[in-house]
Amino acid sequence: MRWNDRIGRRIKLSDLHILLAVAQSGSMAKAANELAVSHPVVSRSIAVLEHTLGVRLLERNPHGVELTEYGRAMLNRSHAAFDELRHYADMRIMPSRWPFVLVNRPFRPGISA
Repeated sequence: MRWNDRIGRRIKLSDLHILLAVAQSGSMAKAANELAVSHPVVSRSIAVLEHTLGVRLLERNPHGVELTEYGRAMLNRSHAAFDELRHYADMRIMPSRWPFVLVNRPFRPGISA
């Protein structure tokens, strides 16, 4: 299986959301508590991301976790991905001209942009 196929099949928004929570809290246990999931769910999610990407995203230490260089890069891209998703969720797509015209108002049949 090609690397691009593996990434597309394995990276889930929920895993990115967990990474964001871990980075913000500085601890897998705190992130698990904030997300109302078990610690093993958080740990497994981070492990899957690290395995899929082939890099360490977090440095574990007795005081919690810190992002590695790769972790910071992934965090930045995750923020960008969630920003894009929020942006498109807020927009209305005009079906007759999609994907060329995106408008920030409700679609009204018979009215052209």
